[in-house]
Amino acid sequence: MPARKTSGFRSAEELREILDAALRAVDADPDDGPRLRSGAAPMQFEFTDLKVVLNLSPADPGKHFLRWDFRRAGAHPKLRLSMDSEFANRLLQGRENPAIAIARGRMRTKIEDVSAALSFFPAVKPLFSRYREIVAEKYPHLALD
Repeated sequence: MPARKTSGFRSAEELREILDAALRAVDADPDDGPRLRSGAAPMQFEFTDLKVVLNLSPADPGKHFLRWDFRRAGAHPKLRLSMDSEFANRLLQGRENPAIAIARGRMRTKIEDVSAALSFFPAVKPLFSRYREIVAEKYPHLALD
């Protein structure tokens, strides 16, 4: 029987590295940074199996568009998304539909501001694009066919 190709992260550190690199790339882009900033009300992503939390919010006006960290306690998020890391990898590569995933329970949400949720998913496309590029270039074991 052939070995099953996995799409799993090697560690929590690897997940943080990739997310940090993707967010840095978006933040540095004069088109993509403002686009994601417009949809980045204080939010929190939790990757349950690796116990990684990403807090994302718009930066204060100035040099950067976004602010993010990987601390457990962050700003009070208006939108929380919780998922396992294998699902997150598929989502960030554009292989999962967020609305269907929420309906099927593969991604759990806690929404304090409905407009934050509605504006986030259209604005997040640059992050997905940068994530795919980074995975293809430096993390081929995560790339999906």
